[in-house]
Amino acid sequence: MTPTVVKAADAAQFLSIVPRMLGYHPTRSLVVIPFHGGRSLGAMRFDLPEGDAESVDRIAATVTGMACRLPEADAVAAIAYTDARFHEDGRMPHLELFAAFERRAHACGLRVTDVLCVAADAWGSFLDADCPTEGRPLAELTWTGSGDVPAPDGDQATGAELPARSAEERASVEKAMGALGEAVAVLCGPDGGAAAAGSPGRAARVPRPSTSKDDAAPSRATAVPRDGAASAHERDAFGRPINLPVGGATAGAEPHTRASDLGPVPAPVSGVVEDEASVTDASSRLDPRALAAVCGLDDLPRFFEDALARPLEGADVYDTAALVWCLARPALRDVALVQWSGNLAQGDEAFDAQLRWEAGEEYPAHLAMRMWGEGDPPQVSRLEAALALARAAAAVAPRASQPGPLAMCAWLSWALGRSTHAAAYAERACEIEPEHGLSQIVLSFVSAGHLPDWAFRRAGAAAT
Repeated sequence: MTPTVVKAADAAQFLSIVPRMLGYHPTRSLVVIPFHGGRSLGAMRFDLPEGDAESVDRIAATVTGMACRLPEADAVAAIAYTDARFHEDGRMPHLELFAAFERRAHACGLRVTDVLCVAADAWGSFLDADCPTEGRPLAELTWTGSGDVPAPDGDQATGAELPARSAEERASVEKAMGALGEAVAVLCGPDGGAAAAGSPGRAARVPRPSTSKDDAAPSRATAVPRDGAASAHERDAFGRPINLPVGGATAGAEPHTRASDLGPVPAPVSGVVEDEASVTDASSRLDPRALAAVCGLDDLPRFFEDALARPLEGADVYDTAALVWCLARPALRDVALVQWSGNLAQGDEAFDAQLRWEAGEEYPAHLAMRMWGEGDPPQVSRLEAALALARAAAAVAPRASQPGPLAMCAWLSWALGRSTHAAAYAERACEIEPEHGLSQIVLSFVSAGHLPDWAFRRAGAAAT
């Protein structure tokens, strides 16, 4: 997509452009716009600091430091959007912040093109010696440019609400998830539903690059071996035995054949047993659609890839239930995180790495880096599609299972540079489950002002 180029003749026209650049009207915000020559490189939004000197200096240092991370940036502008008024103190609001920002920018070798304030009653420039003490009329900021540039809608928090779904839709997914759980228990054993690095909401496994997974919570699959079955390190992410010979024979088996893929051969059934088996209680009959959905998880990366490609409207309720079930389990969710921010091959690699980690091996550093926003930049359209999918899943998930898809919404929003939305999703997840691992990690990113490394390598990005 070719970016739209809009030229500003003066400060007022520049201020009329900024909300359209961001896609929303900033409120109680400091917006920083780095430049290379006369062209903007994107925009970054921060909450306005408290009025104390320490908070002011800290945010000034943070925003200029982030601007300096852009290799091409040689100049910077800043705009404060505030509820304060010029007439309250007889001067421009946030003068201390503007002075600290200008001082920090010059110390970093950045040219300051302008420092502006859009208050509740007027606007003005910190660098304009002729700016009236009461400011300039806000009417001067009216957009007069081309209609090709879409008008902004709402503020920085707009768009973080989950899609509206009916009570019937949510009830259908909850019912499907119950049937799915029963099918998992039959196919994978009673521990299968809680396998894969813990039951829903268990703390996420997030190793820093070049570290091991020793600090992560062990899965129930590795903690509760079954009598006479595979040991803890011989189970896959669903709690099924792996790499075991069938019937004690190994001849002719492929090196990577799993016992769970082959299955036992049933003994002959007598006519009496067959008759008894056919007269089962209808209430104990497994839902065949749930069984089919569980079987669809046998190739987990393919399931995640197909989910990303399917239209959101009219999605099969069992596919949705299976997705919510997976996103509620950290080990499976992390496979989706790597794959949706990468590709199918990386999803295969992440799933294999998860199995190897549960067998005691270290998790590959280059996959762990993705969680922290390092490595190759993801495809934006792919992240957008994954976010829409995760939002749809969170909207219909039962409350107890919502933290998983909400945390995925939070991470994907953060990966797209939308820290305000990321915090909103993560906070909502923590309201349901205060110790939710991935949600707390995203909140720590936002609190520290940490953005993914690729946000500083993508031209035209807007970090919020």
